[in-house]
Amino acid sequence: MGKRGLKQFSKLLALLGPGLFLIGYNIGTGSVTTMASAGSRWGMSLTWTVVLSCLFTFIGILAFSRYTLVTGDTILYAIKQRFPFGKQVSLFIMAAVIVAEFVGITGLMAIIVDLLQEWIKYTAGYYAGGIKFGLTIFISAILFTILWTGSYQYLERLLAVLVSIMGLCFVATTFLVVPSWREIVTGLVPRVPKEPNAALIVAGMAGTTFGSAILYCRSIIIKAKGWRLGQGKQALTDTVISVFMMFILSIAVMICAAGTLYVINKPVEDAVDMIRTLEPLAGGFANSLFIIGIVGAGLSSLIPTILIAPWVISDYTNSGINPASGISRLFVSIGILIGLVGPYIKTKPVFLMIITMALLAVILPLSTIAITILLNQKYMGEYKNSALMNFACIGAIVFSIIMSYYGVIGLLDYFG
Repeated sequence: MGKRGLKQFSKLLALLGPGLFLIGYNIGTGSVTTMASAGSRWGMSLTWTVVLSCLFTFIGILAFSRYTLVTGDTILYAIKQRFPFGKQVSLFIMAAVIVAEFVGITGLMAIIVDLLQEWIKYTAGYYAGGIKFGLTIFISAILFTILWTGSYQYLERLLAVLVSIMGLCFVATTFLVVPSWREIVTGLVPRVPKEPNAALIVAGMAGTTFGSAILYCRSIIIKAKGWRLGQGKQALTDTVISVFMMFILSIAVMICAAGTLYVINKPVEDAVDMIRTLEPLAGGFANSLFIIGIVGAGLSSLIPTILIAPWVISDYTNSGINPASGISRLFVSIGILIGLVGPYIKTKPVFLMIITMALLAVILPLSTIAITILLNQKYMGEYKNSALMNFACIGAIVFSIIMSYYGVIGLLDYFG
């Protein structure tokens, strides 16, 4: 890439302020494993889930952004202040998001460590039990250093690099293994396979894209950036670009799995198995690209995931983000400690991530209903929801309820 290309790329990243955190959080190993699991089982037949999830993610981000741009308040704080039993509802949402994210940290760390361990074995032909422990400590130490001292601006620049690496790797791999475009188009017709865990995976696909945590993050970051109505156009541009990139990266991962694993009827049960199977099918180069992409996705997702707890607490109290505060450092430390045990938990990390994403889909209806009510209250003045925006918000509510239903059914089936 020449100087001109680098300059244009820098301009694109400059447009992505809060959107970088959304992409980094959204396209993590949870998204990769969920999309890959769907693609390896049913090809591109669940393309509709990705399309609708991204569409309603756009509507949700737009709605959450508008409220904070107009009022300067974060959403959990608004729910607490303006709803009957608002304190209890906002506490429930906050607790549910924190628990889901802490469970997700274990799966994220397990997948990253397993993949790096497999890559070392693949490239160097060397394997020893101590490598897993060493990688876990090394990654945890890096994350702890970054999150203990990093400012928002520093984290934004770091995520820009990780998201770029992840995106280039996934898109490049897609062109090497792309399946039939007719199959992709056919997958736009909504249907849920009548097979075990299908409902759970569909809910997981929705949860990893259109999840409650990403919506609250949007509101919190806009407040942290100090954006108000004057930055409305910038916020819209940021939303369009970030959601478009989410769609491209999500569909790219599904295509990678559908073009290889689905063809030989090899459903993804484990991230390492996915890499081992891809190598003879896609070649060593494509395999290495995919590994780099997943590791980049994991690291870019771990940073926002660990920050979710102190951030939603900031949302609840309507206070600014302060990485040096005692509460922030306490929850960062807890997140790192949880990450340390992740690689040693016996549950398969792929399904652990799918369950986490399904949990986020289950609490989504509360969030979509709450923001629709908030945007229709009198104090919004001329910025109250229009008829079109209300129609869009109602669509988001209906979609979130359907995905929540699939999440509950899937979780009951899985644990039952």
